[in-house]
Amino acid sequence: NAGTEVTTDIIFLKKRDKITDIEDDWVHLDTTEDGIRMNLVSFVSVPDSVKKVLGTSNKEIVNTIITDIIINSLDKPYIKMSDDVFKALFDLKAFNYEHIYAKAITKEQFDKYHKGMEKLYLDMVNDLDNDNIDSDIYTVFLNYMDNSYMNNYDNSRIVIDYIAGMTDEFFKEKISIE
Repeated sequence: NAGTEVTTDIIFLKKRDKITDIEDDWVHLDTTEDGIRMNLVSFVSVPDSVKKVLGTSNKEIVNTIITDIIINSLDKPYIKMSDDVFKALFDLKAFNYEHIYAKAITKEQFDKYHKGMEKLYLDMVNDLDNDNIDSDIYTVFLNYMDNSYMNNYDNSRIVIDYIAGMTDEFFKEKISIE
């Protein structure tokens, strides 16, 4: 990376909390290698340049990324990924946005989630600003944290961490979207 700073995203994927009987129209398109039915784009449609570098299964992709980071970061004061793995991961992310994420929900659904997220964020910051110890941010999150956490982070960062740790179902419950 020619001595320049690079920022990258790390993507964590999780399975649903529970199986539901009612599912959106877009859910039943394919089955994962684990036999779980979900909205998938066939791996065949992923660019060959990505598959050649990262692999052709989730297991291979994760192994390639982790191994590459370890090899390129060992005995260095920083964490680095090789240029070819970084480019392939960047290309895979762009592919996922175009073919999966952008098609997963309607504009109307997106707007509901966006407004709900914004309201939840503002409400939680307000609860912290006003020491509302009956708020979920205290009862569900902060009561389980070390005291140094609240002393080392501002309210905005604490709310971001709280929301980031929510499951999909808990988030929907909090913003009243079913």
